[in-house]
Amino acid sequence: MARKARIHYEGALYHVIVRGNNREYILKNEKDKEEYLKKVTKYVDKYNGKLYAYVIMDNHCHLLIEVSDIPLSKIMQLIQQTYTSWYNKNYKRSGHVFEQRYKSIVCDKETYLLSLIRYIHKNPVRTNIASIDYKYSSHKEYISGVDSICSVEEVLSMFSSNKKKAVKSYIEFMDIEDSEEREKGMGDVSPSFENIEKEINKMIFDKKEFKEIVEVFEKENRISIDEIKGKYLRGEKLRLRKEFIKEVLKYKAINQVKISEFLGVSYHLVSKIWNSK
Repeated sequence: MARKARIHYEGALYHVIVRGNNREYILKNEKDKEEYLKKVTKYVDKYNGKLYAYVIMDNHCHLLIEVSDIPLSKIMQLIQQTYTSWYNKNYKRSGHVFEQRYKSIVCDKETYLLSLIRYIHKNPVRTNIASIDYKYSSHKEYISGVDSICSVEEVLSMFSSNKKKAVKSYIEFMDIEDSEEREKGMGDVSPSFENIEKEINKMIFDKKEFKEIVEVFEKENRISIDEIKGKYLRGEKLRLRKEFIKEVLKYKAINQVKISEFLGVSYHLVSKIWNSK
């Protein structure tokens, strides 16, 4: 299936999500995180972009980037390539470090900027890793204003022209739950942010409907799913069944027991195929 072209226009705002290849912990220690952040800062600045928020976890990170005339793809290509080179050299390894294609959503800045910043800053809390004061998050920049690499002043000015009042309002905003905000109609955040949040979660956790995977698989391979069922397959059909099993489990559409029942094969076979990835 052909990949969709990235949307680009000057001033576009993107929520970017990058992850370690096979969910590996490629940002595990402080040295890794600091190096990756250096790359982000360098190339966002080089191409006149703006960084509004970030959080760097052990195996993935979130970035909120606004671009100028240079597309996001150029910026991200340099960030990923130079970090991969550094990482492989530093750990004396080779091969992919990140998933081959970062994930991004282009978002309406006027409607979603503040909610996206809060979503990113609350990632350590949401995943039960740390508090909102997590070290490798831009949240601290909004509180202290020290060593800021993000466009903090622009965002805080949306709360108040007075710096102290703006920071206080920002902290209060971080404490508001999305559901509470929708009920009160607060800020510049639309209830439709819920749709973006669903899309974000879909990208982060790689979830797809089983029916969708079956339909795409049949169309791309010009084969009925019934043709790869049963115990006695050879050649191309055997290969396709392995690919189908990996696709279903990768996207957590159904579990290993269900897929073995669906295909009429043993659980042991499904488990063996998945663990050989």
